[in-house]
Amino acid sequence: MPEVNILATTDIHGFIDNQKNSSALALPAIKQQYPNALLIDNGDFFIGNPLTSFFSEQSTVSPLVNFANDTAYDVMIPGNHDFDHGLNYLQKQAAALKADYLCCNVFTNTDQLVFKPFVIKEIAGVRVGIIGVLTSGMSMISDYSLLKGLIIKDALAELRKNVTQLRPQVDLLIVAYHGGIERNLQTGSPTTYATGEDETYKLVTSIEGIDGFICGHQHWINQGVVGSTGVIQCGYAGNCYGQLHFEISPQKDISVSTAIIEIKGLPLSSTTYYDNNQYQQWLEAKVDVTQLTNFLQQKFNRKNLGIFLDLQGSTNQTLIDSFTIPYGVRIYHLNSQEYQQFSQRQWSLKVEDFAESTTDFRVLTNSYDIWDYRLEEQFVDNIFDEYLVYLGLTQEDLA
Repeated sequence: MPEVNILATTDIHGFIDNQKNSSALALPAIKQQYPNALLIDNGDFFIGNPLTSFFSEQSTVSPLVNFANDTAYDVMIPGNHDFDHGLNYLQKQAAALKADYLCCNVFTNTDQLVFKPFVIKEIAGVRVGIIGVLTSGMSMISDYSLLKGLIIKDALAELRKNVTQLRPQVDLLIVAYHGGIERNLQTGSPTTYATGEDETYKLVTSIEGIDGFICGHQHWINQGVVGSTGVIQCGYAGNCYGQLHFEISPQKDISVSTAIIEIKGLPLSSTTYYDNNQYQQWLEAKVDVTQLTNFLQQKFNRKNLGIFLDLQGSTNQTLIDSFTIPYGVRIYHLNSQEYQQFSQRQWSLKVEDFAESTTDFRVLTNSYDIWDYRLEEQFVDNIFDEYLVYLGLTQEDLA
């Protein structure tokens, strides 16, 4: 009876900092722990912390490509943040990978697939089909400037089409989906709002023929079997990995079990993927902050919006520290009295873009020293990273 192990990571976000003993540095050791194993990364691999910003500025091909190749991934897919430095940058990373890079629902404006939709791998005599798919909610969570040359088609429709095509050709069918879980896997009860950003339960229960389903995006840990489909959601930054264990009978009956395994006891890679002295110098380097308010005005594109920023300095490190995680900036709606008090503080950068007749005021700020009851919106966008892209990339790069 053949056994196959599908191992998966997700949302690594480039955390391979040797100085901090990042748990992701143990990932090159996991595949050899299992027989008949395929290793899949589920997206948001290349972008997501200051180190990845350094990589993108210093090299055309990120050191994360070398890390991925050393980890021996068989398949990788894009996540929403992997587009944050432009499609051109992402395609250069994908081209340098030894792994197959898959996504079935990202198209050009001329309706051409950007990446191949699926691949078939054979292991222990078992034909394993793997399809990559990206969240349908991209337009809500990524800037238009990054996506204007792309069409992100509906995940359900494109996945169903590719499952129908691939299923007759394989013994096992695996889906790698960069999106999260919107319902309890056991009860089906809603756990998030139905925005289209997270649709694991919907996809698994709407499409027949999927044996294993990998998801991520939310940085959560989850697992279970829905119907006959094993589902794993594998955390964040390499803190754990997921396993889909399949046993296939001579009659082609398939049984599946799921597991989430914490990274413990495995040796950390001793390979140095970057020069830490250069990284520290980069953190201490000055950044042109004079365009920051212009960037924010273009990004949020709203009339009658004041911008008030309290910056800790103008180096890469101090600018990083100025925009806290997860909500780097927020919008508050103030009355006249509140606004007068708020606006007269000392600010590093300040734009008061209001009509003379304005009697209440919306302000965008990175400060938390403001009335919580006036909070209107908050944003998880990585302001530092996006600003560097704004400063450094041409419109051609962003196309």
